[in-house]
Amino acid sequence: MNYPVKVLSIGPEIIELHWPEEISEAILFEILTYKNWLNERWGDKIQRMYQGYQVLGMQLKTGLTNESLVKELREQLNSPIPKPLRPPRVRSWKIPVCYETALVPQLPLYLDRKSISWTRFVTLHTATLYRLYFYGFLPGFMYLGGLSEDLFIPRKTIPDKKISAGSVAIGGRQTGVYPMDSPGGWYVVGKTPVSFFKNGELQVPFRAGDSIRFESIPLAQFEELRQKETFCWTKWEDHG
Repeated sequence: MNYPVKVLSIGPEIIELHWPEEISEAILFEILTYKNWLNERWGDKIQRMYQGYQVLGMQLKTGLTNESLVKELREQLNSPIPKPLRPPRVRSWKIPVCYETALVPQLPLYLDRKSISWTRFVTLHTATLYRLYFYGFLPGFMYLGGLSEDLFIPRKTIPDKKISAGSVAIGGRQTGVYPMDSPGGWYVVGKTPVSFFKNGELQVPFRAGDSIRFESIPLAQFEELRQKETFCWTKWEDHG
């Protein structure tokens, strides 16, 4: 491994691997690569896996204890892994977003607090290829890294009681999409016609490591895509 990693026992059935406390694509891909290796080696023992910016955790199946696995993990992290780590396959996606204030009445508040023009904001927000680090907070809520420093803004002190599904928002150094109606402290800056649910079930093709680009669309196209009630994100490239 390229980074020092700590192996922690979190209760009898939970193991967590902790990387250094930084948001880094290099750490993300090391986590994803190691996740593949763990699935190949211990997939029959793992109930589920979860991850954050610097954490990869696993819950063992009922009846298994983590003592022997923790010992083996610590030994492996201090010695070469006997087979090459397989890097994850990642994909690139475009998500249509309408930034018109007629649809997004909260956007002027953000623009005012950042002292940035609408045109400049849309240019910056759509120019970046964002990296999906993990899902959290809500089912289907993507934590996307790579936001331009010019667009950073502290989260709201008092969260909104309701942010509607499909709202594209910025909070701190991150941007993302609210997949469902929810309270939230991020600033809403756009709206996508993409539905993350179909027949009440979450259906998103994006995986950790994938890259996301927002594509600006006019209000008329937003309404057209929304009325189709179909998925309208676009995959344009595969890597790996």
